[in-house]
Amino acid sequence: MSFTASEAADSIFKVATPVLRIHSLEGPQWKRKMEKNPRDARIGPWLRANYSVLDEQAWREKGACLYLAKLDSGPVRYVGISRNGVKHRWRTSPAYDAISMNRLPEDQLFHSQCWRHIQAAAAINPRIHVEVRTVMHSALATELARLGPPLSGFLALGDDGEGMCAAVERWLCNRSEGAILSWNTAMTGRNRDA
Repeated sequence: MSFTASEAADSIFKVATPVLRIHSLEGPQWKRKMEKNPRDARIGPWLRANYSVLDEQAWREKGACLYLAKLDSGPVRYVGISRNGVKHRWRTSPAYDAISMNRLPEDQLFHSQCWRHIQAAAAINPRIHVEVRTVMHSALATELARLGPPLSGFLALGDDGEGMCAAVERWLCNRSEGAILSWNTAMTGRNRDA
């Protein structure tokens, strides 16, 4: 069976469990405090997310997983992996007021690769919604078998869930173009906000 990266990402997204929904971004802005590297780009300032955890069990599940982020319309914008579950990557961080640097009472949701892209999309459409889904490696293996070659070739990795997730992420990113996986700038080497 022949398919594009976009078709494969959409297929995996459909079988993945919805875990987070970002309803909007709003001010005031916040920053992360990173004393070891005060020039780190992850510091911010960032807008705050109004979000919901859609599946608490999937949010907290530990283990190797692939996770995907998608706007209301268009293709999957980001694919990533975690060996410790999706909450390890889409984490809540201690937040500080962007001006005073006083600690805020609530930690803020953040993903270092996606956040600037989400903010750019929200600047164009303030009613933006982002959905994050996760698929654990065992469920991913079932989908890879259904999709067939070449992705089913990663089933040879057997119980190496992290390796399987990483191989699928790499395969998708190496074949991305246009808006598909346009937020995967670290993996693809592209600098784009599509």
